[in-house]
Amino acid sequence: MDQLEIFERLQKILEEYEKSFDKHYSRLQSRMVESLQEAYEKFGNNLSEYRKYSRLQALVKQLDGISSAEYQKLLEEALKMQEETFDMTFLLYTYLIYMYLSNEEGKLLNITSAAAGTSAAVAIIYWLLKNRKRLRSEFLKESEYETLLRFKKHKDDYIYSVFMDTQDNLKAEADFTATSKQAKKRTQSARNNGIKRLQEMFNSTVNYVQDKIYDALKGKVEGVEKMWISMRDMQVRQAHRILDSQFADEEGYFHYDGDRAKRPKLWKDPSMNYGCRCKIILLFGGRNPMFSRVHDYQDPHYQIKLAKRIDELSPNKTYLQSLKQAQDEIKPPKRTVPYITFKDWLEQYGE
Repeated sequence: MDQLEIFERLQKILEEYEKSFDKHYSRLQSRMVESLQEAYEKFGNNLSEYRKYSRLQALVKQLDGISSAEYQKLLEEALKMQEETFDMTFLLYTYLIYMYLSNEEGKLLNITSAAAGTSAAVAIIYWLLKNRKRLRSEFLKESEYETLLRFKKHKDDYIYSVFMDTQDNLKAEADFTATSKQAKKRTQSARNNGIKRLQEMFNSTVNYVQDKIYDALKGKVEGVEKMWISMRDMQVRQAHRILDSQFADEEGYFHYDGDRAKRPKLWKDPSMNYGCRCKIILLFGGRNPMFSRVHDYQDPHYQIKLAKRIDELSPNKTYLQSLKQAQDEIKPPKRTVPYITFKDWLEQYGE
């Protein structure tokens, strides 16, 4: 287990909710098109017929009711994803730190309490486990209002665009086929925006947890550092390419062009935040901690070789890309080390 595996596990959570969003938007599209078809069959394709007896207003109200019901389900799914992502990120990182500190002490830590006389390592893990739910509650409360506003705006923008398309088509006496095509196009656009918002919520949640974990370790675990990681693909802005592999300062801030932020999407300049997919990674003494039952990834000779290979690869790759390739190329020695699987650890300490 290491942070690369943590990212892979968390990505699977996001992918499952993206599939769920697809189903909701597919249902939304079907119901919207059915309502429009019903209206066309009753009143035709002339706007004057819809202006009689408030038919147009009734159609808009019907379409708004359909979209409101689906967007409420989308909102509930997004909040559920956020809570699940928070818990899994927090527990995976706590487990990784537990393994790191156990390795440092040469035995698995027994986390029963943080009474006087317990080691600093035990006290750290105990604090993390005890405060997970409180931190989750604070985070969800902090982000809830913005999430509600954004989903409402998405829904309102979607309904407005469908209504304007329909009204313009009725003015032009266009047939139902033209209107349904535009409604489908608008729904696909709404779907893309919804998925993008879900991804932003996911990334913000992971980054928040990482930052809280870092704050909890800073000054207590020697050599803990926080590094900025960009995707460094064609979509990454130049500023974030420059930030890639930068370490946070003593106060936990990253710096760029006179601005500073503790994690992605917290810059004062909005252009630095929009659509950001960057991550942070925690390093301990310059190392990415990794553990398994049969391999000693903390072996000093292995770590020296790994660090050297990462440095060789870094000029043309992101840190994560360099780390992954180096780990694939260089194998650690086989050696029995203190170890417990995440599943077994979770049953014991995950509440």
